[in-house]
Amino acid sequence: MAQPFSSGDKLYLRGLVHADLGGNMARWADDAAVTEFMFMGAMPNTPEALVREYDRVASSPNDVAFAVVDRASDSHIGNVGLYAINWVSRLAEFRIAIGEKNYWGRGYGTEATRLTLAYGFRHLNLNCIFLGVNAEHTAAIRSYQKAGFVHEGGMRQIIYRNGRYYDGVRMSVLRDEYFNAQPGP
Repeated sequence: MAQPFSSGDKLYLRGLVHADLGGNMARWADDAAVTEFMFMGAMPNTPEALVREYDRVASSPNDVAFAVVDRASDSHIGNVGLYAINWVSRLAEFRIAIGEKNYWGRGYGTEATRLTLAYGFRHLNLNCIFLGVNAEHTAAIRSYQKAGFVHEGGMRQIIYRNGRYYDGVRMSVLRDEYFNAQPGP
């Protein structure tokens, strides 16, 4: 087991490492089922592009990315992070991809989301964490709602995939909402 940064019941988060790029990440980026509702996947992936993105995120003080790892198997099953952190306004964009399909619909995405929200609000002192999601990705929307995100509004025809345009949904969690939903002292 690698050193966990944050742990939950089913999974733990750890920092992404360069070795992850040669593992499952390249496969996920080119898997039509994994990227069906995302901006990612519209163009073929290359190892060089993965390295460039990894290097960009690793060197940015405004992006934090984690590997999502199943505790039972110690398998890297996805990635999650906070991006484009604005330190003055104390806000960040949340992104997640559970790339291993046998983990879909089993609560791993919700748990990874909750751990990332805890990190953002408790350690980074953020005030707002937001995301954009394809309006037709109802499983993701339910998962985000379970983790505390609320619907803010819609974005018309924001994503072009599969030969058509999709509407998007903007969701967010505010610091006060997050702490008010937490049990006890």
